[in-house]
Amino acid sequence: MRSVWSVAAAVALSVGGCSSTPADLEAKTTPTIQTYTDNYQEIYRRVSTTAKRCLAGNIGAHASTAVDADLYSDLGYGEVTTSLINWGTRNYFWMARIERSGVGSKMILRSGNTLASARATEMVLGWANGGSDCPLI
Repeated sequence: MRSVWSVAAAVALSVGGCSSTPADLEAKTTPTIQTYTDNYQEIYRRVSTTAKRCLAGNIGAHASTAVDADLYSDLGYGEVTTSLINWGTRNYFWMARIERSGVGSKMILRSGNTLASARATEMVLGWANGGSDCPLI
């Protein structure tokens, strides 16, 4: 799994136009929006815990994949981001904002900076739907 992520990271860095902040990623990508009947905290839990289990960790001596997850219960949303940290520089691959929407929830997912962005979108949507696999990207 780590070697596939390493290849994806290398490709992402060579493609140029990296997003060094979540705002950069947001400005460069079109969102995928999905609604759920489940509470936003449950969708957030599914995505954040599976992302941490599957993606977070060291790739090599100087690179790692970070999963940052913050739940703002008082504001009714949570955010999860995944980025590659290589020699102190960050490149954000995907970000998900999961928010309260009526009795259910809505996820706004943005994925970019890698040739595998469509696969990453599919993977995160699968986690939000209850999947827990760590598929190869």
